[in-house]
Amino acid sequence: MANKVENQTDVMVEAKGKLELFFDKWGNKLLWTLVVVAVVVGAYFIWKSYSDSKKEVKAHNASVALTNAVTAEDFDKVANDYEGTEAANTALYRAGAMYLADGDLESAKARLEKYENLEGAAGELINANVYGLRGDIAVEQDDLQTAADLFKKAAQASDDQMTYVNFMQKLAIVYASMGDDAKSQQCYKDIIAKYPQMEASYGRYVRE
Repeated sequence: MANKVENQTDVMVEAKGKLELFFDKWGNKLLWTLVVVAVVVGAYFIWKSYSDSKKEVKAHNASVALTNAVTAEDFDKVANDYEGTEAANTALYRAGAMYLADGDLESAKARLEKYENLEGAAGELINANVYGLRGDIAVEQDDLQTAADLFKKAAQASDDQMTYVNFMQKLAIVYASMGDDAKSQQCYKDIIAKYPQMEASYGRYVRE
């Protein structure tokens, strides 16, 4: 028993000696490594906090600028000055809509094609309207297949009833203009299937 205790003690002493030798040799390097890591980590969190703060300020200023914008040029300025914010993205949509209303198809198209889809119910509604406006431009440019693709996306982009019905009706008109009566009627059938109360308005367009 005494020998066993002595052996364990010898092992512990030997291990302690090796540990002391290790720290004598590498202790300073380990300490400086830990210091450097701590400085880097601290610097990262300081930078991140500063970066997040700047983003919040930029987003706030962009939102204020968007609220005060009136003309297409105003919305262009918001989109350019605050690029990367949600307000700047919304400004592209607003500018595009105004240019289209003024008949400037190319300017409208350029803005709307830069728009990036947003999330959430409100965002989905804007997404749908952007697809729809791009579809309107395609119709004006006599690109009916592109218009059909965009109106289909517009109808599917939001759960809003008015939005769905509006763009499905536009899709039906485009299909009819393309000479595809079956697809045109199917659009009206889809409206009625999704919203049966609309049969009084669109049932007359469906032939059995």
